[in-house]
Amino acid sequence: MRRANLLPLFAALPMVIPALLADAAVAEEPLREIYFLDLIENRTGNTVVVEANPETEILVFNGGQLALENLNLIVVARHARVDADTIIKSFSLVTRLPRPGRPPQAETGAPGTAEAPAGANGVTGTPGAPGDNGSAAGKIVLRIGEVSGGGRLIVDLSGQDGGKGQAGGQGGDGGKGLDGADGTCGASQAQDGGDGGWGGIGGQGGPGGRGGNGGILIYSAALESLIGGGQFTFATKAGRPGAGGDPGGPGHAGRGGAGGNATQPCAGGKDGAPGGRLYGASPGQTGAPGRDGSAAKDEVE
Repeated sequence: MRRANLLPLFAALPMVIPALLADAAVAEEPLREIYFLDLIENRTGNTVVVEANPETEILVFNGGQLALENLNLIVVARHARVDADTIIKSFSLVTRLPRPGRPPQAETGAPGTAEAPAGANGVTGTPGAPGDNGSAAGKIVLRIGEVSGGGRLIVDLSGQDGGKGQAGGQGGDGGKGLDGADGTCGASQAQDGGDGGWGGIGGQGGPGGRGGNGGILIYSAALESLIGGGQFTFATKAGRPGAGGDPGGPGHAGRGGAGGNATQPCAGGKDGAPGGRLYGASPGQTGAPGRDGSAAKDEVE
């Protein structure tokens, strides 16, 4: 009876054994290497998604760098290897560019008149425009299982630094003094020329831009184990505030009016004195700081 029951099992062995051997061959096949920087064009909205097949692929970080430029990043890989230092950062431009140029020069002071022979001071310069605000860093989720290799994975989710404010505009030039009236000896005295106006004070520099907020980083337990040895490092600090713009320069001194002429032998009037230049414009205020981001281990694993 027992022998009869074993006969079907023996008959099935020629089919079962090849199947088992095939499964073993599949299990022994090496994982196919796919490279991180080759997969970064895969986007969903404003998020870059890098995903490796957990059964057949290993994600390789083989050096280079990726600047996200306001995008988010999700990486999902059961197997990963870091062959060379690979940098993932928020922005290629760490600091916003300074606000270029400066406002036009302010108006020249009014020239002297019969009622007020001295030229008027130049108009105060126009304040500079604010610097550009730094952009906030995005979010990165690294759901990575086992990690091998001797390279480092470096993540910099710092906010972008604010830009420097624009320089203040130049003050207006001083107005020209009134020319003195001519005189006739024995009848009317030649008049002195009016003094020139002072060049106006420059405009205040523009305020610096606000620093961008730091990003949010979520990382796996496997990556957490690499922090102590320096193979996985990260930063999520706020961007620095932008510097205030430079103060504008003063306007040029106004010319004094020419003294009036007189017939001989009487003396003519004196030329008016040139004006000075009013210094003392202030640089712009430093921008506001951003807020630090955060980093934490993934609790969804």
